[in-house]
Amino acid sequence: MTRDMHRILPPFGNPVTTNTLDRSNNLEDVEEKLAAAEILISKWDTNKSSKMLFQSNAEEIRVYMDSVENLQRLMEHLSAGGTNAAQLVRAQQLMKLSMARLQNEFHKIMLSNSEPIDPDRESSARPSSCSSTEDSITTSTCSDGEDDRSSDCSSSCSSTDRACEFDMVPLDAVVDLRNIAQRMAKNGYARECVRVFALTRKSVVEESLYNLGVEKVKLNDVRKMGWKVLDEKIKKWIYAAKISIRILFAREKRLCVDVFEGLDKMRDACFAEIAKDRTARLLSFAEAVAATSRAPERMFRVLDLYEALTDLMPDIEEIYSQESGRSVHEQANRILARLGEAARRILTEFERAIEKEKSKAPVAGGTVHPLTRYVMNYLSFLSDYKETLVNVITDAPGELPDKDLNDPSAPLSIRLGWTVFHMLCTLDKISDLYKDASLSHLFLMNNRYYVLQKVNGSELKYILGEEWLRNIGKAVRREL
Repeated sequence: MTRDMHRILPPFGNPVTTNTLDRSNNLEDVEEKLAAAEILISKWDTNKSSKMLFQSNAEEIRVYMDSVENLQRLMEHLSAGGTNAAQLVRAQQLMKLSMARLQNEFHKIMLSNSEPIDPDRESSARPSSCSSTEDSITTSTCSDGEDDRSSDCSSSCSSTDRACEFDMVPLDAVVDLRNIAQRMAKNGYARECVRVFALTRKSVVEESLYNLGVEKVKLNDVRKMGWKVLDEKIKKWIYAAKISIRILFAREKRLCVDVFEGLDKMRDACFAEIAKDRTARLLSFAEAVAATSRAPERMFRVLDLYEALTDLMPDIEEIYSQESGRSVHEQANRILARLGEAARRILTEFERAIEKEKSKAPVAGGTVHPLTRYVMNYLSFLSDYKETLVNVITDAPGELPDKDLNDPSAPLSIRLGWTVFHMLCTLDKISDLYKDASLSHLFLMNNRYYVLQKVNGSELKYILGEEWLRNIGKAVRREL
Protein backbone atom coordinates (compact mmCIF):
# COMPACT_ATOMS: atom_id res chain seq x y z
CA MET A 1 0.00 0.00 0.00
CA THR A 2 1.52 3.41 -1.01
CA ARG A 3 2.19 6.30 1.37
CA ASP A 4 -0.58 8.28 -0.33
CA MET A 5 -3.02 5.42 0.28
CA HIS A 6 -2.14 5.45 4.00
CA ARG A 7 -2.73 9.20 4.03
CA ILE A 8 -6.17 8.90 2.40
CA LEU A 9 -7.53 5.71 3.98
CA PRO A 10 -7.51 6.52 7.72
CA PRO A 11 -10.53 8.85 7.60
CA PHE A 12 -12.30 6.31 5.34
CA GLY A 13 -11.20 3.20 7.15
CA ASN A 14 -13.32 3.91 10.22
CA PRO A 15 -17.13 3.47 10.11
CA VAL A 16 -18.86 6.60 8.93
CA THR A 17 -21.38 7.53 11.62
CA THR A 18 -24.32 9.87 11.18
CA ASN A 19 -22.86 12.30 13.72
CA THR A 20 -19.56 12.45 11.89
CA LEU A 21 -21.29 13.08 8.59
CA ASP A 22 -23.47 15.75 10.15
CA ARG A 23 -20.40 17.57 11.43
CA SER A 24 -18.59 17.38 8.10
CA ASN A 25 -21.43 17.69 5.72
CA ASN A 26 -19.63 19.35 2.84
CA LEU A 27 -18.67 18.44 -0.65
CA GLU A 28 -14.94 18.33 0.09
CA ASP A 29 -15.34 15.77 2.90
CA VAL A 30 -17.56 13.51 0.79
CA GLU A 31 -15.21 13.93 -2.16
CA GLU A 32 -12.26 12.83 -0.04
CA LYS A 33 -14.08 9.68 1.05
CA LEU A 34 -15.15 8.88 -2.50
CA ALA A 35 -11.58 9.38 -3.70
CA ALA A 36 -10.29 6.96 -1.08
CA ALA A 37 -12.90 4.39 -2.07
CA GLU A 38 -12.17 4.84 -5.75
CA ILE A 39 -8.45 4.25 -5.32
CA LEU A 40 -8.95 0.99 -3.48
CA ILE A 41 -11.91 -0.34 -5.47
CA SER A 42 -10.36 0.55 -8.84
CA LYS A 43 -7.25 -1.36 -7.86
CA TRP A 44 -9.38 -4.53 -7.77
CA ASP A 45 -11.58 -3.70 -10.73
CA THR A 46 -12.29 -7.02 -12.48
CA ASN A 47 -11.68 -5.35 -15.84
CA LYS A 48 -8.19 -4.29 -14.79
CA SER A 49 -6.92 -6.99 -12.43
CA SER A 50 -7.11 -10.76 -12.74
CA LYS A 51 -5.39 -11.23 -9.39
CA MET A 52 -7.61 -12.71 -6.70
CA LEU A 53 -8.26 -10.54 -3.67
CA PHE A 54 -8.95 -13.51 -1.41
CA GLN A 55 -5.63 -15.06 -2.35
CA SER A 56 -3.79 -12.02 -0.97
CA ASN A 57 -3.00 -11.37 2.68
CA ALA A 58 -5.66 -11.11 5.36
CA GLU A 59 -4.98 -7.41 6.01
CA GLU A 60 -5.60 -6.47 2.39
CA ILE A 61 -8.88 -8.43 2.41
CA ARG A 62 -9.95 -6.69 5.62
CA VAL A 63 -9.19 -3.22 4.28
CA TYR A 64 -11.17 -3.90 1.10
CA MET A 65 -14.20 -5.31 2.91
CA ASP A 66 -14.17 -2.40 5.41
CA SER A 67 -14.01 0.02 2.53
CA VAL A 68 -17.03 -1.56 0.86
CA GLU A 69 -18.93 -1.31 4.15
CA ASN A 70 -18.00 2.35 4.54
CA LEU A 71 -19.00 3.06 0.95
CA GLN A 72 -22.41 1.57 1.63
CA ARG A 73 -22.86 3.84 4.66
CA LEU A 74 -21.75 6.81 2.64
CA MET A 75 -24.37 5.97 -0.02
CA GLU A 76 -27.05 5.83 2.68
CA HIS A 77 -26.01 9.30 3.84
CA LEU A 78 -25.98 10.70 0.32
CA SER A 79 -29.40 9.20 -0.42
CA ALA A 80 -30.93 10.57 2.77
CA GLY A 81 -29.27 13.99 2.73
CA GLY A 82 -30.33 15.18 -0.70
CA THR A 83 -26.78 16.28 -1.42
CA ASN A 84 -24.89 16.35 -4.70
CA ALA A 85 -26.57 13.85 -7.08
CA ALA A 86 -23.35 13.39 -9.04
CA GLN A 87 -21.59 12.12 -5.93
CA LEU A 88 -24.35 9.61 -5.30
CA VAL A 89 -24.11 8.33 -8.88
CA ARG A 90 -20.37 8.04 -8.49
CA ALA A 91 -20.74 6.11 -5.23
CA GLN A 92 -23.24 3.77 -6.87
CA GLN A 93 -20.83 3.09 -9.72
CA LEU A 94 -18.08 2.29 -7.23
CA MET A 95 -20.41 -0.04 -5.38
CA LYS A 96 -21.27 -1.78 -8.64
CA LEU A 97 -17.56 -2.31 -9.32
CA SER A 98 -16.95 -3.66 -5.82
CA MET A 99 -19.90 -6.07 -6.09
CA ALA A 100 -18.61 -7.30 -9.45
CA ARG A 101 -15.27 -8.00 -7.79
CA LEU A 102 -16.89 -9.84 -4.86
CA GLN A 103 -19.12 -11.82 -7.21
CA ASN A 104 -16.05 -12.82 -9.21
CA GLU A 105 -14.19 -13.79 -6.03
CA PHE A 106 -17.21 -15.78 -4.84
CA HIS A 107 -17.36 -17.66 -8.13
CA LYS A 108 -13.64 -18.43 -8.20
CA ILE A 109 -13.63 -19.69 -4.60
CA MET A 110 -16.64 -21.88 -5.37
CA LEU A 111 -15.01 -23.32 -8.49
CA SER A 112 -11.71 -24.10 -6.79
CA ASN A 113 -13.50 -25.97 -4.00
CA SER A 114 -16.12 -27.90 -5.96
CA GLU A 115 -15.15 -31.53 -6.45
CA PRO A 116 -17.91 -33.96 -7.43
CA ILE A 117 -18.35 -37.25 -5.60
CA ASP A 118 -16.60 -40.13 -7.33
CA PRO A 119 -17.39 -43.46 -5.59
CA ASP A 120 -14.33 -45.18 -7.06
CA ARG A 121 -11.97 -42.46 -5.88
CA GLU A 122 -13.64 -42.13 -2.48
CA SER A 123 -13.56 -45.88 -1.78
CA SER A 124 -9.82 -46.01 -2.43
CA ALA A 125 -9.05 -42.82 -0.53
CA ARG A 126 -11.31 -43.36 2.48
CA PRO A 127 -9.39 -43.97 5.71
CA SER A 128 -9.75 -47.43 7.21
CA SER A 129 -11.41 -45.91 10.27
CA CYS A 130 -14.32 -44.67 8.16
CA SER A 131 -17.34 -46.86 7.73
CA SER A 132 -19.03 -47.90 4.50
CA THR A 133 -20.68 -45.24 2.37
CA GLU A 134 -23.96 -46.99 3.09
CA ASP A 135 -23.57 -46.28 6.81
CA SER A 136 -24.01 -43.04 8.69
CA ILE A 137 -20.72 -41.21 8.62
CA THR A 138 -20.02 -38.17 10.71
CA THR A 139 -17.81 -35.28 9.75
CA SER A 140 -14.87 -34.56 11.98
CA THR A 141 -15.12 -31.50 14.17
CA CYS A 142 -12.95 -28.45 13.69
CA SER A 143 -9.41 -29.17 14.70
CA ASP A 144 -7.36 -27.07 17.07
CA GLY A 145 -5.03 -24.54 15.58
CA GLU A 146 -7.33 -23.14 12.90
CA ASP A 147 -6.50 -19.57 11.94
CA ASP A 148 -8.75 -16.65 12.90
CA ARG A 149 -10.70 -16.82 9.65
CA SER A 150 -12.13 -20.24 10.51
CA SER A 151 -12.35 -19.97 14.28
CA ASP A 152 -16.09 -19.36 14.22
CA CYS A 153 -16.97 -22.66 12.57
CA SER A 154 -19.28 -25.01 14.38
CA SER A 155 -17.51 -27.77 16.25
CA SER A 156 -20.59 -29.97 16.41
CA CYS A 157 -22.07 -31.88 13.49
CA SER A 158 -25.70 -32.70 12.85
CA SER A 159 -26.91 -35.89 11.23
CA THR A 160 -26.78 -34.20 7.84
CA ASP A 161 -23.00 -34.47 8.02
CA ARG A 162 -22.64 -38.02 6.70
CA ALA A 163 -19.32 -37.95 4.86
CA CYS A 164 -15.83 -38.64 6.15
CA GLU A 165 -14.69 -35.27 4.81
CA PHE A 166 -16.28 -36.30 1.49
CA ASP A 167 -14.94 -33.42 -0.59
CA MET A 168 -16.16 -30.93 1.98
CA VAL A 169 -15.28 -27.31 1.19
CA PRO A 170 -12.36 -26.25 3.44
CA LEU A 171 -13.33 -24.19 6.45
CA ASP A 172 -11.30 -21.13 5.47
CA ALA A 173 -13.01 -21.08 2.06
CA VAL A 174 -16.42 -21.35 3.78
CA VAL A 175 -15.57 -18.34 5.95
CA ASP A 176 -14.54 -16.33 2.88
CA LEU A 177 -17.73 -17.30 1.04
CA ARG A 178 -19.83 -16.39 4.07
CA ASN A 179 -18.22 -12.95 4.37
CA ILE A 180 -18.77 -12.24 0.70
CA ALA A 181 -22.37 -13.48 0.79
CA GLN A 182 -23.20 -11.29 3.78
CA ARG A 183 -21.65 -8.24 2.15
CA MET A 184 -23.43 -8.82 -1.19
CA ALA A 185 -26.75 -9.41 0.56
CA LYS A 186 -26.41 -6.22 2.61
CA ASN A 187 -25.79 -4.20 -0.54
CA GLY A 188 -28.75 -5.58 -2.51
CA TYR A 189 -26.88 -8.22 -4.52
CA ALA A 190 -28.40 -11.30 -2.89
CA ARG A 191 -29.89 -12.55 -6.16
CA GLU A 192 -26.53 -12.44 -7.95
CA CYS A 193 -24.88 -14.28 -5.09
CA VAL A 194 -27.54 -17.00 -5.04
CA ARG A 195 -27.31 -17.40 -8.82
CA VAL A 196 -23.53 -17.91 -8.78
CA PHE A 197 -23.70 -20.32 -5.84
CA ALA A 198 -26.56 -22.38 -7.28
CA LEU A 199 -25.11 -22.63 -10.79
CA THR A 200 -21.74 -23.77 -9.50
CA ARG A 201 -23.09 -26.34 -7.07
CA LYS A 202 -25.69 -27.66 -9.50
CA SER A 203 -22.94 -28.66 -11.88
CA VAL A 204 -21.13 -30.46 -9.03
CA VAL A 205 -24.30 -32.31 -8.04
CA GLU A 206 -25.05 -33.25 -11.65
CA GLU A 207 -21.58 -34.70 -12.14
CA SER A 208 -21.79 -36.53 -8.82
CA LEU A 209 -25.12 -38.10 -9.79
CA TYR A 210 -23.65 -39.11 -13.13
CA ASN A 211 -20.69 -40.75 -11.35
CA LEU A 212 -23.16 -42.60 -9.13
CA GLY A 213 -25.05 -43.88 -12.17
CA VAL A 214 -28.23 -41.93 -11.49
CA GLU A 215 -30.12 -41.48 -14.75
CA LYS A 216 -33.29 -39.73 -15.76
CA VAL A 217 -35.57 -42.71 -16.31
CA LYS A 218 -39.11 -42.51 -17.61
CA LEU A 219 -41.94 -44.90 -16.80
CA ASN A 220 -41.93 -46.34 -20.33
CA ASP A 221 -38.19 -46.96 -20.09
CA VAL A 222 -38.71 -49.13 -17.01
CA ARG A 223 -41.62 -50.97 -18.65
CA LYS A 224 -39.40 -51.93 -21.59
CA MET A 225 -36.47 -53.16 -19.50
CA GLY A 226 -35.77 -56.86 -19.27
CA TRP A 227 -35.81 -58.19 -15.72
CA LYS A 228 -32.05 -58.81 -15.54
CA VAL A 229 -31.32 -55.24 -16.60
CA LEU A 230 -33.89 -53.80 -14.20
CA ASP A 231 -32.69 -56.00 -11.34
CA GLU A 232 -29.16 -54.66 -11.75
CA LYS A 233 -30.38 -51.07 -11.96
CA ILE A 234 -32.40 -51.44 -8.76
CA LYS A 235 -29.35 -52.68 -6.87
CA LYS A 236 -27.26 -49.79 -8.19
CA TRP A 237 -30.03 -47.31 -7.40
CA ILE A 238 -30.19 -48.37 -3.74
CA TYR A 239 -26.45 -47.82 -3.39
CA ALA A 240 -26.61 -44.49 -5.22
CA ALA A 241 -29.65 -43.28 -3.27
CA LYS A 242 -27.94 -43.80 0.07
CA ILE A 243 -24.85 -41.88 -1.02
CA SER A 244 -26.93 -39.17 -2.72
CA ILE A 245 -29.19 -38.49 0.26
CA ARG A 246 -26.80 -39.06 3.14
CA ILE A 247 -23.67 -37.59 1.58
CA LEU A 248 -24.29 -35.56 -1.58
CA PHE A 249 -27.46 -33.65 -0.67
CA ALA A 250 -26.55 -33.56 3.03
CA ARG A 251 -23.26 -31.95 2.04
CA GLU A 252 -25.03 -29.35 -0.09
CA LYS A 253 -27.42 -28.58 2.76
CA ARG A 254 -24.53 -28.15 5.19
CA LEU A 255 -22.67 -25.91 2.76
CA CYS A 256 -25.75 -23.71 2.28
CA VAL A 257 -26.22 -23.47 6.05
CA ASP A 258 -22.58 -22.54 6.63
CA VAL A 259 -22.17 -20.05 3.78
CA PHE A 260 -25.54 -18.31 4.26
CA GLU A 261 -25.44 -18.14 8.03
CA GLY A 262 -28.08 -15.66 9.16
CA LEU A 263 -29.40 -15.34 5.60
CA ASP A 264 -32.24 -17.85 5.76
CA LYS A 265 -34.01 -16.87 2.55
CA MET A 266 -30.80 -17.11 0.53
CA ARG A 267 -29.94 -20.43 2.20
CA ASP A 268 -33.32 -21.98 1.41
CA ALA A 269 -33.42 -20.58 -2.12
CA CYS A 270 -29.97 -21.96 -2.91
CA PHE A 271 -30.61 -25.43 -1.52
CA ALA A 272 -33.99 -25.69 -3.25
CA GLU A 273 -32.42 -24.64 -6.56
CA ILE A 274 -29.58 -27.15 -6.19
CA ALA A 275 -31.27 -30.19 -4.73
CA LYS A 276 -35.05 -30.16 -5.23
CA ASP A 277 -35.32 -31.22 -8.87
CA ARG A 278 -32.35 -33.56 -8.65
CA THR A 279 -33.77 -35.36 -5.64
CA ALA A 280 -37.09 -35.70 -7.48
CA ARG A 281 -35.24 -37.22 -10.43
CA LEU A 282 -33.46 -39.67 -8.12
CA LEU A 283 -36.71 -40.76 -6.49
CA SER A 284 -38.59 -41.05 -9.78
CA PHE A 285 -36.84 -44.34 -10.58
CA ALA A 286 -38.27 -46.03 -7.49
CA GLU A 287 -41.66 -44.59 -8.38
CA ALA A 288 -41.46 -46.08 -11.89
CA VAL A 289 -40.53 -49.51 -10.49
CA ALA A 290 -43.50 -49.35 -8.12
CA ALA A 291 -45.83 -48.58 -11.02
CA THR A 292 -44.62 -51.39 -13.28
CA SER A 293 -44.01 -54.36 -10.99
CA ARG A 294 -46.41 -57.31 -11.03
CA ALA A 295 -44.32 -60.43 -11.69
CA PRO A 296 -43.54 -62.52 -8.55
CA GLU A 297 -39.78 -62.40 -9.13
CA ARG A 298 -39.85 -58.62 -8.70
CA MET A 299 -41.18 -58.82 -5.15
CA PHE A 300 -37.79 -59.00 -3.47
CA ARG A 301 -36.39 -55.96 -5.27
CA VAL A 302 -39.57 -54.01 -4.55
CA LEU A 303 -39.14 -54.85 -0.87
CA ASP A 304 -35.45 -53.85 -1.08
CA LEU A 305 -36.53 -50.47 -2.45
CA TYR A 306 -39.17 -50.15 0.26
CA GLU A 307 -36.60 -50.91 2.97
CA ALA A 308 -34.02 -48.53 1.50
CA LEU A 309 -36.48 -45.65 1.22
CA THR A 310 -37.88 -46.31 4.70
CA ASP A 311 -34.34 -46.21 6.04
CA LEU A 312 -33.69 -42.90 4.25
CA MET A 313 -36.90 -41.17 5.36
CA PRO A 314 -35.40 -39.66 8.56
CA ASP A 315 -32.55 -38.21 6.48
CA ILE A 316 -34.98 -36.84 3.90
CA GLU A 317 -37.09 -35.27 6.63
CA GLU A 318 -34.05 -33.60 8.16
CA ILE A 319 -32.37 -32.43 4.97
CA TYR A 320 -35.58 -31.11 3.41
CA SER A 321 -37.01 -29.64 6.60
CA GLN A 322 -37.72 -26.20 5.13
CA GLU A 323 -40.98 -25.29 3.44
CA SER A 324 -39.28 -25.43 0.04
CA GLY A 325 -38.58 -29.13 0.63
CA ARG A 326 -42.15 -30.13 1.37
CA SER A 327 -42.68 -31.51 -2.13
CA VAL A 328 -39.68 -33.83 -1.64
CA HIS A 329 -41.26 -35.14 1.59
CA GLU A 330 -44.55 -35.68 -0.19
CA GLN A 331 -42.93 -37.43 -3.14
CA ALA A 332 -40.92 -39.78 -0.90
CA ASN A 333 -43.99 -40.67 1.18
CA ARG A 334 -46.05 -41.20 -1.96
CA ILE A 335 -43.42 -43.53 -3.45
CA LEU A 336 -43.16 -45.46 -0.19
CA ALA A 337 -46.92 -46.00 -0.24
CA ARG A 338 -46.81 -47.08 -3.90
CA LEU A 339 -44.00 -49.53 -3.23
CA GLY A 340 -46.15 -51.04 -0.48
CA GLU A 341 -49.08 -51.24 -2.92
CA ALA A 342 -46.80 -52.89 -5.48
CA ALA A 343 -45.69 -55.51 -2.95
CA ARG A 344 -49.29 -56.32 -2.01
CA ARG A 345 -50.23 -56.45 -5.69
CA ILE A 346 -47.41 -58.89 -6.44
CA LEU A 347 -48.43 -61.10 -3.53
CA THR A 348 -52.01 -61.14 -4.80
CA GLU A 349 -50.83 -62.09 -8.30
CA PHE A 350 -48.69 -64.81 -6.76
CA GLU A 351 -51.70 -66.24 -4.90
CA ARG A 352 -53.82 -66.16 -8.05
CA ALA A 353 -51.12 -68.00 -9.98
CA ILE A 354 -51.19 -70.77 -7.33
CA GLU A 355 -54.96 -71.09 -7.62
CA LYS A 356 -54.77 -71.23 -11.41
CA GLU A 357 -52.17 -74.01 -11.46
CA LYS A 358 -53.65 -76.92 -13.34
CA SER A 359 -51.35 -79.90 -13.76
CA LYS A 360 -52.44 -82.30 -16.49
CA ALA A 361 -50.32 -85.20 -15.30
CA PRO A 362 -49.25 -86.40 -11.83
CA VAL A 363 -45.65 -86.23 -10.67
CA ALA A 364 -43.91 -89.59 -11.12
CA GLY A 365 -43.56 -91.61 -7.93
CA GLY A 366 -45.65 -89.24 -5.82
CA THR A 367 -42.65 -86.99 -5.15
CA VAL A 368 -42.65 -83.27 -4.33
CA HIS A 369 -44.45 -81.20 -6.96
CA PRO A 370 -42.54 -78.30 -8.64
CA LEU A 371 -45.31 -75.96 -7.47
CA THR A 372 -44.60 -76.90 -3.85
CA ARG A 373 -40.88 -76.30 -4.24
CA TYR A 374 -41.42 -72.98 -5.98
CA VAL A 375 -44.02 -71.64 -3.54
CA MET A 376 -42.23 -72.69 -0.37
CA ASN A 377 -38.83 -71.47 -1.54
CA TYR A 378 -40.47 -68.18 -2.50
CA LEU A 379 -42.18 -67.83 0.87
CA SER A 380 -39.02 -68.86 2.67
CA PHE A 381 -37.06 -66.06 1.02
CA LEU A 382 -39.98 -63.72 1.60
CA SER A 383 -39.93 -64.45 5.33
CA ASP A 384 -36.51 -62.81 5.55
CA TYR A 385 -38.36 -59.53 4.99
CA LYS A 386 -40.62 -60.13 7.99
CA GLU A 387 -40.45 -56.63 9.52
CA THR A 388 -40.92 -54.94 6.17
CA LEU A 389 -43.82 -57.22 5.23
CA VAL A 390 -45.52 -56.48 8.55
CA ASN A 391 -45.50 -52.77 7.62
CA VAL A 392 -46.60 -53.44 4.06
CA ILE A 393 -49.47 -55.77 4.97
CA THR A 394 -50.78 -53.68 7.87
CA ASP A 395 -50.89 -50.62 5.60
CA ALA A 396 -53.86 -52.23 3.83
CA PRO A 397 -56.66 -52.59 6.43
CA GLY A 398 -59.82 -54.39 5.37
CA GLU A 399 -58.08 -56.97 3.19
CA LEU A 400 -57.79 -59.60 5.91
CA PRO A 401 -60.27 -61.49 8.12
CA ASP A 402 -60.86 -60.15 11.62
CA LYS A 403 -58.42 -61.28 14.27
CA ASP A 404 -56.88 -59.94 17.43
CA LEU A 405 -54.37 -57.51 15.94
CA ASN A 406 -52.52 -56.70 19.17
CA ASP A 407 -49.75 -58.77 17.62
CA PRO A 408 -48.28 -56.55 14.86
CA SER A 409 -47.33 -59.61 12.79
CA ALA A 410 -50.86 -61.08 12.90
CA PRO A 411 -51.93 -59.66 9.49
CA LEU A 412 -48.81 -61.10 7.87
CA SER A 413 -49.38 -64.46 9.56
CA ILE A 414 -52.92 -64.54 8.20
CA ARG A 415 -51.87 -63.54 4.70
CA LEU A 416 -49.06 -66.07 4.32
CA GLY A 417 -51.10 -68.75 6.06
CA TRP A 418 -53.82 -68.32 3.43
CA THR A 419 -51.21 -68.46 0.67
CA VAL A 420 -49.96 -71.85 1.90
CA PHE A 421 -53.56 -72.98 2.37
CA HIS A 422 -54.37 -72.16 -1.27
CA MET A 423 -51.32 -74.13 -2.39
CA LEU A 424 -52.34 -77.14 -0.29
CA CYS A 425 -55.84 -77.00 -1.81
CA THR A 426 -54.27 -77.00 -5.27
CA LEU A 427 -52.14 -80.00 -4.30
CA ASP A 428 -55.28 -81.83 -3.15
CA LYS A 429 -56.71 -81.37 -6.64
CA ILE A 430 -53.48 -82.55 -8.23
CA SER A 431 -53.52 -85.69 -6.04
CA ASP A 432 -56.78 -86.72 -7.75
CA LEU A 433 -54.80 -87.25 -10.96
CA TYR A 434 -53.26 -90.42 -9.48
CA LYS A 435 -55.19 -93.58 -10.32
CA ASP A 436 -53.43 -95.40 -7.50
CA ALA A 437 -54.78 -94.29 -4.10
CA SER A 438 -51.53 -95.17 -2.34
CA LEU A 439 -49.56 -92.91 -4.69
CA SER A 440 -52.08 -90.15 -4.07
CA HIS A 441 -51.53 -90.43 -0.30
CA LEU A 442 -47.76 -90.64 -0.79
CA PHE A 443 -47.87 -87.49 -2.92
CA LEU A 444 -49.79 -85.54 -0.28
CA MET A 445 -47.52 -86.80 2.50
CA ASN A 446 -44.32 -85.90 0.63
CA ASN A 447 -45.55 -82.44 -0.27
CA ARG A 448 -46.94 -81.63 3.18
CA TYR A 449 -43.77 -82.89 4.82
CA TYR A 450 -41.74 -80.67 2.47
CA VAL A 451 -43.92 -77.71 3.49
CA LEU A 452 -43.31 -78.53 7.15
CA GLN A 453 -39.54 -78.73 6.60
CA LYS A 454 -39.38 -75.39 4.78
CA VAL A 455 -41.45 -73.67 7.45
CA ASN A 456 -39.33 -75.07 10.29
CA GLY A 457 -36.12 -74.09 8.49
CA SER A 458 -37.00 -70.43 7.96
CA GLU A 459 -38.57 -67.34 9.54
CA LEU A 460 -41.92 -68.77 8.42
CA LYS A 461 -41.85 -70.78 11.63
CA TYR A 462 -42.26 -67.58 13.65
CA ILE A 463 -44.62 -65.90 11.20
CA LEU A 464 -47.11 -68.77 10.88
CA GLY A 465 -46.87 -69.77 14.52
CA GLU A 466 -47.02 -72.95 16.57
CA GLU A 467 -50.73 -73.59 16.05
CA TRP A 468 -50.27 -73.60 12.28
CA LEU A 469 -47.31 -75.99 12.60
CA ARG A 470 -49.33 -78.38 14.76
CA ASN A 471 -52.13 -78.46 12.19
CA ILE A 472 -49.85 -79.17 9.24
CA GLY A 473 -48.07 -81.83 11.34
CA LYS A 474 -51.39 -83.56 11.98
CA ALA A 475 -52.15 -83.46 8.24
CA VAL A 476 -48.82 -85.17 7.47
CA ARG A 477 -49.44 -87.88 10.07
CA ARG A 478 -52.91 -88.57 8.65
CA GLU A 479 -51.30 -89.52 5.34
CA LEU A 480 -48.92 -92.04 6.96
